[in-house]
Amino acid sequence: MTAPRIGRRIRASISLLALSSSLFFSACQNLPTPPGRNVEELYHGQLETVRPMDVVVAPIIDNSMDGGVPALELRQAFQQNLIKRRYSALALPYTDRRVVNAAYQPGALYEDAILQITVRKWDLSRWKSNNEVSVNVEAWMLSAEDGSELWGGRLVRTINLTREMEGRATQKGALAETAATIAAELLEVMPARTPQP
Repeated sequence: MTAPRIGRRIRASISLLALSSSLFFSACQNLPTPPGRNVEELYHGQLETVRPMDVVVAPIIDNSMDGGVPALELRQAFQQNLIKRRYSALALPYTDRRVVNAAYQPGALYEDAILQITVRKWDLSRWKSNNEVSVNVEAWMLSAEDGSELWGGRLVRTINLTREMEGRATQKGALAETAATIAAELLEVMPARTPQP
């Protein structure tokens, strides 16, 4: 075999290898984000065994000390995502009529469970420069019967809202998108309700 033929074969092999590598890496970049990548499951208890149906989304506990937490939007987002996971989330106005001055008692609305959301961090320090909000949010599903923990998860993440701000006239609208993202990611890890046969 002559040297020119060997050289052509080597160049063809290198070109094929380079093409394969570029296809492999471009395919890896297009892979979907795995569910719960930013979520730490704090407790995997008896949620699947208890299978609560009616759930109260409790008022948001804001321990962030940062200000600017969109509490109503967060509650609404968690309520909507509970429904997507086949739980029956009680209407917020109905719940709030019974939660007056912390007088609410678990089980008073004949609910099976309570979803308690605690905001530990809501940092808007990079909002003006980068359209970013850094969050640390916990969600706990609690039994309405005895207050025991059925499931718990924590989302720690910096969310960039540059794309959302292009279609939103206000910061409030973009932060509503943030609330929806937080609720969807956290509850994606929580077991969905499986109706009893």
